[in-house]
Amino acid sequence: MRYLAISLIILVLLSGCSKSIGNPTASDILRNDTDADIFQWNDGLVYSNASNLEGIQDKDIKKGEEIGGITRKTKNRWFFKDGAATKLPVGTKIYKTNDDDIYMLIIELEGEEIVYHVLLEG
Repeated sequence: MRYLAISLIILVLLSGCSKSIGNPTASDILRNDTDADIFQWNDGLVYSNASNLEGIQDKDIKKGEEIGGITRKTKNRWFFKDGAATKLPVGTKIYKTNDDDIYMLIIELEGEEIVYHVLLEG
């Protein structure tokens, strides 16, 4: 019985020490890169400009349905919420991709379509 109690205490202590990192927040990104080109959408997911990522240009990514737009432009990492962007102007439209991939969204800026990809843990 004594060993069981000690084992349970150790298990509780170990599980309490584990920490789930979670997806990066706008605050995390801007703390490390104040010039990041990001926006937040879809319940707190942060999307980053993917135009310079290798392989993005090779994919056949097309603009799908419009899902919203940028409502706030800020670099203040404490007041980021869905619709906020660091570089995109207010009113910039956000679109799904042609295959409804939630990991990539498209914005249209000055007649150009730019792919943004979600930043996930891992």
